[in-house]
Amino acid sequence: MSTTARPARPAPACPIRPGEPCTLCQVDVTGPQDCGLVWLVMGDDELREGVHRTRLATVGTRPRRVG
Repeated sequence: MSTTARPARPAPACPIRPGEPCTLCQVDVTGPQDCGLVWLVMGDDELREGVHRTRLATVGTRPRRVG
């Protein structure tokens, strides 16, 4: 048995909700790479542009992480 702690895995970011981690909100999803919602949004030009605008609007409004 090892007493050395493993480093935490980084949480993948949700491309639909900029600045938030992927919460695996759909059944049988392992992350953004196989999320049906991400696939639908990123496949639609207008929705993808809306996500991009949201991401740009949130830049600078979140406090910086120190760590």
